[in-house]
Amino acid sequence: MNNLLGKLFYIFDRQEKFQIGIIFLLMLGGAGLETLGVGLIPPFVNLLSNPELIQQQQFLVWLYERLGATSNQVFLLWISTMLLVIYLFKNIYLSLITYWQYHFLYVKQVSLSNRLLSAYLYSPYTFHLQRNSAELVRNITSEILQIFNGVLVPMLTLVTELMVMSCIVILLTIAEPLSSAIAAIFLCVSIFWLNKTIRKQMNGQGLIRQEQSGQMIKCVNQGLGGIKETKVLGREIFFLQAFTKSAQAFGKANLIVGLATQLPNLFIDTVLIGSVLLIVIFSLLQGRQIQSILPMLSLFAIAALRLMPSAKRIISTITNIRYAKNAVDLVHHDLISLETISTSISLGTSSQTSSELFQNSIELKDIYYQYPNASHPALSGISLSITKGQAIAFVGASGSGKTTLIDVLLGLLTPSQGEILVDGKNILTNLESWQQKIGYIPQSIYLSDDTIRNNIAFGLTTDEIKEEQVWAALKAAQLEELVNSLPDHLDTLVGECGIRLSGGQRQRIGIARALYHNPEVIIMDEATAALDNTTEREFMQALEAMSGHKTMIMIAHRLSTVKNCDRLYLVKNSRISDFGTYNELISKNEEFQAMAQHQ
Repeated sequence: MNNLLGKLFYIFDRQEKFQIGIIFLLMLGGAGLETLGVGLIPPFVNLLSNPELIQQQQFLVWLYERLGATSNQVFLLWISTMLLVIYLFKNIYLSLITYWQYHFLYVKQVSLSNRLLSAYLYSPYTFHLQRNSAELVRNITSEILQIFNGVLVPMLTLVTELMVMSCIVILLTIAEPLSSAIAAIFLCVSIFWLNKTIRKQMNGQGLIRQEQSGQMIKCVNQGLGGIKETKVLGREIFFLQAFTKSAQAFGKANLIVGLATQLPNLFIDTVLIGSVLLIVIFSLLQGRQIQSILPMLSLFAIAALRLMPSAKRIISTITNIRYAKNAVDLVHHDLISLETISTSISLGTSSQTSSELFQNSIELKDIYYQYPNASHPALSGISLSITKGQAIAFVGASGSGKTTLIDVLLGLLTPSQGEILVDGKNILTNLESWQQKIGYIPQSIYLSDDTIRNNIAFGLTTDEIKEEQVWAALKAAQLEELVNSLPDHLDTLVGECGIRLSGGQRQRIGIARALYHNPEVIIMDEATAALDNTTEREFMQALEAMSGHKTMIMIAHRLSTVKNCDRLYLVKNSRISDFGTYNELISKNEEFQAMAQHQ
C-alpha cells in the first residue's frame, strides 16, 4: 500500500497535495457528523418513550428553560426540529465535500491525461519504435480512468468509511464496552476471512484486464486500419476471432471483480445482523431485562444500519483498488521515465534562434548508430559534408542504412557516437530550431481525417493557417489543378489516412505539407515513389528550379530522380562505400552501374 501511495503522490504537485490534506480534514469532520447523527437517535427515542426524563436530568432541565418550553410536548417538538436541522446540516455538508472530492479528481483526470499524452508526444523517437500505439491509446483513454475510478475515488471512499466506522465503534465502545468487544471480534474475524477469500480470487485479474484491453484495441486498429487488405484477403474472421478471444478474457476478469464486489454484500448483511443478535443473546444470558436493554439495542440497531453500507463500501473499494492498481504502476512508470528524459533534453537546449542556424554547411562526423536490442550497428563511421544550397542523394540497396541516416539528420535518432554539426554547432543543442528549418517528405504519408487545407497546414489551428502559403505549396506539389476541380476545393475531406485519395494524391499532399513552411532544407525519403512518371518529372523540375536556394537531401531507388544532384552517396552495409556525381559513379563503380542497368 505504501508503494501504491508513493506512486500516486508522484502524480500530484505540491498544491494538489495540500488540497488533498484539506479534503482529508473535511472528511474527518464529516465522519464526526455521521457519528453525531447515529449517537443522537437512541437518546431521542428514549426521550420519546420516557418524557419524564426531561425533568430528571440537569442538562435537559437547563435546555427546557432556555427554549422557553411550556410543556413536555412543546419541548419534544423543539428537540425534533433541532434534530432535523442537525441532519440537514450534516447531509448538506457531506454533499459539498462529495462534490469537491469529485470535482478535484475529475479536473485532475483531465490534467493527468494531458500530461501522459504530452510525455508520449515529446518522448524520443526510439520509444515509439519499441511501443505499440494501441498500448499508448489504452493508457491515455482507459488506464487513466482506471486510476481515478478504480483507485483514487475508491481510496477516498475507503478513508471516509473507515473514519465513520472508527468513530461509531468508539461511540459504541464508550456506551457498551463488553457488548461492543464481542460484536467487534465477530465482525473482524468474518471480514478478515472474507477479505482473504476475495484476495485469492483477485490475484492477477487487474493485469489480465490491462493486457487484454490493449490487445482488443490492437485487433481493432489492425483489422480496420488495413480494411482494404482485410477484405481482399478475406481475413475478417481472423481479426474477429482474435478480438473475441481478448474480449472474453477481458470480460472474465470484469466478471470476477464484479462478483467479488457484489457477493460480499449479502455476507456483510448477515454478519452485522448476527452481531446485533449476539449482543441481544449475551444481554439476556446476563439476566438483563428487555426494557433496560432497549436503548442499547436501538443504539446498536442504528449503528448497524449505518455500518452496513460502510462495510459494503470498504470491501468493494478494497476489491476495486486491487483490480485497478496495475494502472497506477504502468502510468507511473511511463511518466517517471519519459519526464526524466524530457527534462534532460530541455536542460541541454541552446537559446540560439532559428534564423541564426544554418548559414554555411551541415557536417556529419564519424556517425554511428545502433537500434535498441539490435546485434549490429545500422550506421558505422558515416562522415560527409553538405554545403548550403546543394542537392545530395543517398542511394543503395534496401536495408543498407539510408533511412536511418535520414532519421539521424532529422534529429529523431541520437547517434551513439559522433555528431551532426550545422555551422559548427551540434544540432542536439538546439534541435527545435534545426527541425524548423526542415521540410520532411516520408515515403509513407500520414493524413488525418480532415480537410486538404488542414492536412497541408498540419497541426495548425484555422486562425494560424495562411491561405496563400497553402496554394503555393499545392502549386509546387502539382496539386493545384486537382484541388480546383473538387467541389469543396481546400475543404474536401480526405478520409481516414487519406482513404478517399489515390496513392499519388496522398503523396503530393505530403509534399505540399513539407513545402508549406517554405523550409530551407528539404529531406525526402522515397518521396516520389507513388507518383507517376509525368508528375514525378514535373515535381523534380520544380525542385530543380529551387536549386541553390534550398538544400535538398533525398533517398531514391529511381536513379533518374537523383541524376541531377550535386553529389550521390552510395550506402552499403551501414557505411558510405563511394560518392560522386551521377556520371562519376556510373564510370567508376560497378555496383552503381548494376543498379543503373536494372532500371
